[in-house]
This record gives sequence, C-alpha cells and structure tokens, in this order.
Amino acid sequence: MQERRYTQYKQADVFLQLAHYRKRLKVEIVPNSVSASGVSLLRLDQNKKEYRCVVLARSSDWYTYSLNSPEWQHGCSAVVVGTHDSCLPVAVLALDVMHWYDKGEIRGNYGPIAPTLGPDGKAIPDAFDYARRSHYGHNILIGCLMMGREDAMARLQTFNERTRFRIEAELRRLHHRRQGRPLGISVS
Repeated sequence: MQERRYTQYKQADVFLQLAHYRKRLKVEIVPNSVSASGVSLLRLDQNKKEYRCVVLARSSDWYTYSLNSPEWQHGCSAVVVGTHDSCLPVAVLALDVMHWYDKGEIRGNYGPIAPTLGPDGKAIPDAFDYARRSHYGHNILIGCLMMGREDAMARLQTFNERTRFRIEAELRRLHHRRQGRPLGISVS
C-alpha cells in the first residue's frame, strides 16, 4: 500500500481502508456497530478483544474534536486513524503503517522527546528539535504535553519564551471542550 501525504487523509478514506484491509489488520467489524464516526472492532490477534473506536483522519484530531474532555463520556477504547501523529490515552490503529500503538505510545522515528543538555545547561539541537518544527512533529509534542509526559515538559522548558507561551496557550485551548455537537460515535 502506497503511503499517502500527511494532509490528504480524510475520515471517509479511513473507513474505506478499514473495511478493505480488515483481514490484513486482523480485525473484524462488529455487525450493526457502525455510526457516523465510530465503529466497534474485534481484534483477532489478542484473544478477540473488542474495542469501541472513533475513526479519525489523524490521531491529533482526538484533541481537535475535544475527545479528551472529561465532560463527554464517549466510551472509546481505541482510535482508528489514517496516520498516527500524536500521543493518546487509548490504543491507536494507524492504517498508513498497519500497526497498533498502545496507550501513550508514539511513533519512534523522530528520536526521544527528552532534550539533550550541553555542559552549559542549554539544549543541544537534536533530531526531535528539528522535527517539532514541522506540523507532524508539533502535533506529537502537543499530544505528549496533553498526556502530561515528563520528557515533553522538559522539552517545553528549553524553548524560548515566546514559543513556550504560544504552546501553553494552545494547550489551554485544547483542554476546553470545543463548541458544537460532539462526534457521532455511539450507535443509536
């Protein structure tokens, strides 16, 4: 399967890929469980464990759609995404690499998030420092900060004041529930 560009993932495409590649992914769609943005999956490689999943284009949409909000009890135990670009409190099935990620796990292709400090106490630029300046790397850092990871907090403290304040303002905004109706995850 050809890997798609990061911004071209759509929720409808993720639904279609899930239905098409379910045998290769070793999942089964529970009958009569599909809703506007949700589906129940039976994971066949783990003692037939059942997950209630929300289907998103990117895993960073978890925070965009306020699924982290404590006011909304959606009951999701996993997320099916086109690409995994964040850190989530639930399991993630990323269809671009056909891989399950555990709760709190991120893609490891950008190196560790914890900063490398030099002898003078200043951060030394590393692979993640360059990656976090991209949209993809920024979403990984935001997800780790939303989860309260210590290594991400240490990385945040190495940024200049203006960048740190901008990221902290984004985190405050993401902690509040967005306006509008929530996604249709449950089956009516």
